Amino acid sequence: MVKGIASDLDGTLIDTAKLLAKSWEAAFDSEGIQIGYNELYKNTRGIDSKDIIRRYKKESSAEDLKRIKEKRKSNFLNFVAAGDQILYPETLEVIRTIKEKGVKFAIATGMSRDLLDKVLELSGLNEIVDAVVSSDDVKNGKPEPDIFIEAFRRIKVTPNEGIVVGDSENDIIPGNRIGAFTVYISREGDKSKIANISITNLRELLKLV
Repeated sequence: MVKGIASDLDGTLIDTAKLLAKSWEAAFDSEGIQIGYNELYKNTRGIDSKDIIRRYKKESSAEDLKRIKEKRKSNFLNFVAAGDQILYPETLEVIRTIKEKGVKFAIATGMSRDLLDKVLELSGLNEIVDAVVSSDDVKNGKPEPDIFIEAFRRIKVTPNEGIVVGDSENDIIPGNRIGAFTVYISREGDKSKIANISITNLRELLKLV
């Protein structure tokens, strides 16, 4: 019996992957570092912001990390203020239905707290989920399992009684490692070879609880 779900955020519950890639692109560009949008979109999802910066700006100092993260945050909020929507249409409905069934719901995200709290507020997710764990809350970010372990701990569910859902192998790999049932979501219809199942819409989660 499923007692809890630990879900990735970006690209799973909210449609911010493209906005974040644009935000990173502009932030790095302002630093004189030219990185294409496609590269950032494909290779930064689910990754801790400090690790993203270090990947493209070697030997980054603490000041570099702080400055570039702040630029990324400012760019992102400007995009949202311009009218870009961030929630997938079914997200709130699905989470509410899951919780009505008595199943706990936690968010486990690589997004740093400086941006995460604002995203949760803008989306309304902060009002309905049972727990939120950021990469800032644990020692190791994805694909290490720390974030998901902490998410299940906070909702008092053992991983083998839970589901991990995400749009990247950086979610599925740690979910498998801790013994959770893993669900890969791709709205484009891609399949994961390592997840227990692949879905195209969050509503398909309702069949599992």
